[in-house]
Amino acid sequence: MASHQTQSKFDTQIPAEILIGLVIQIHDWISKLESLRPSKQVNSLFTHLVKLCTLPSNIDIKALPQDVQNMRDDLMLLCGRAEGLLELEFATFVSKIPRPLNNLNLFPYYGYYVEVASLEYRILCENGVVQPKKVAFVGSGPMPLTSIVMATHHMKSSHFDNFDIDEAGNDVARRLVASDKELRRG
Repeated sequence: MASHQTQSKFDTQIPAEILIGLVIQIHDWISKLESLRPSKQVNSLFTHLVKLCTLPSNIDIKALPQDVQNMRDDLMLLCGRAEGLLELEFATFVSKIPRPLNNLNLFPYYGYYVEVASLEYRILCENGVVQPKKVAFVGSGPMPLTSIVMATHHMKSSHFDNFDIDEAGNDVARRLVASDKELRRG
């Protein structure tokens, strides 16, 4: 019975108007925050947003009214800033402990990065890029998780370079990578 109820939850779509209304409300709350730095309130709002945005939906983004599309664009910018701050805080913390890469799985969205790295690797393989000598990640941030996962799970013989516009983030990322003998190679 419980499995049937679980299955029904996933098969049922929330009406588009309600979903859009909830996302607009969360955007309004996030926009009014003094800071996007990790906190109980910030984490709660973004967690709720992620849960809403991963629900089954047949919303056609291109058909949304322009004001909703503008809100969506703004929300994506806010999400990017908040994600960068979360990564910086976590990477700074974890870089100060012995063997920091052994603790990356504690990052709240680690599983997502593992999935993204696997998807990206599969796409590379499908397009004939199997074991390149060098790989560059642009916009890798202070915690270059995707490239770390790629280097440790999929492309062990490749040399990875991570670049970001934020020099402080680059410094933290370099400390993380330098903490691992295998990643320092090349």
